[in-house]
Amino acid sequence: MGAHRASRMSRRALLGGQDDREVMPWTDAATIQDNCTGCGACIDACPEGILSAGRGGHPVIDFSTACTFCRACAEACPEPVFDLERDPPWQAVAVIDSACFEPQGIACRACEDECDVDALRARPMLGGRAEMRVDTDACTGCGGCVSSCPAGAISIVELEVADA
Repeated sequence: MGAHRASRMSRRALLGGQDDREVMPWTDAATIQDNCTGCGACIDACPEGILSAGRGGHPVIDFSTACTFCRACAEACPEPVFDLERDPPWQAVAVIDSACFEPQGIACRACEDECDVDALRARPMLGGRAEMRVDTDACTGCGGCVSSCPAGAISIVELEVADA
């Protein structure tokens, strides 16, 4: 399966009725569910073209390119869906699964080359292999690495934030 792995709906989302691709910067899935009317203003405003209409017309992200966090989607939305005061815009990070070529001894590192904030690094292993690691403190969750991965091994996942 292809490089757009982050845009697939999980089994949990399908059976639970919630599309986990509805997670976007400056908001959360519950706020989207409660306030989004499905008007499509955010989708039309996205200069990167990474938003599309999901279930109920709610926006979903397809990381065919990186989110630049330009705010156009949030500024175009006529409903109380986005909170532009939220910093960082979301608690999402890249996650690399077992399909990654590096641990299999196949040199790649396309994700490392694509990452503007150096959040992806190869950790050398025995036998000329490497393990790709994500620095979750540096990763912005922009998704630029998702489409660069020829193995389709990267997805963007929102971290659970513990209450203070």
